[in-house]
Amino acid sequence: MSLKFFYLQLAFLFTIINFPLKAYCEKQSIPLKVCTTGGFVPFSSYANGKWIGFDIEMIKEFSKTSHFKYKVYNFNIDDIFQALNDYKCDLIAAGITITDERKKEFLFSLPYYSSGIVYMYKKENLEIDKVEKFEMLNSNKYKVGVKLGTTNDYFAVKYLGNTNITKFTDYSEVINAVIKGSVDYVIVDLSFASFVEKKNPNQLNYKLTPEDHELYGIVSRKNNQELINNFNKFLDKWKSSGKYEKILKKYFN
Repeated sequence: MSLKFFYLQLAFLFTIINFPLKAYCEKQSIPLKVCTTGGFVPFSSYANGKWIGFDIEMIKEFSKTSHFKYKVYNFNIDDIFQALNDYKCDLIAAGITITDERKKEFLFSLPYYSSGIVYMYKKENLEIDKVEKFEMLNSNKYKVGVKLGTTNDYFAVKYLGNTNITKFTDYSEVINAVIKGSVDYVIVDLSFASFVEKKNPNQLNYKLTPEDHELYGIVSRKNNQELINNFNKFLDKWKSSGKYEKILKKYFN
């Protein structure tokens, strides 16, 4: 291989990696690869042969205004960041909480949703219902359920170390565990708990924990600053247009 040809190849690779992703997708007709976590209602789920949810509609609107195609890929939350690093996706839209630790390795968009962490339990579980302080739940007499790899998982390990923690790989397993009584309560996001409680009004209840404020953002790799910039511009216009509020009411009212 000649030295000239080598430098030409190197320059081409540099262009692909650093070229604004939106423009590259348009030029090459390559769909933007979007990773999500199915089952995290009402943000992302798969039903009747298609993806639905707040995050899904948000990406759909983003693609329309930015003129690119996209394809959705499903990953468990504990695998999704590695998938991003491995270039199996270009961005993550899965109700991902923005944390300082995650920001060290990944790029986050501006927040598009505010939530919190709650504990959810069966209404008939009067012992849990009568707990006056969250700290009282940190006892080895309680069994707690969490979704593996989420901020709820990290929260439980940090604040509920005396309990018996069971980690599930699917959100449906988390809810089934508390409904069937195999755990005393579960740690979940406020947005998720609110949606599930409305679906099970006579069975479940939830209360806030000290972590009552979390912000969700779109995630990408450090070399995709242009993509995140484009999304932030879209988000600002989307909110100003009133369409954001319309979709918000659709999934959270």
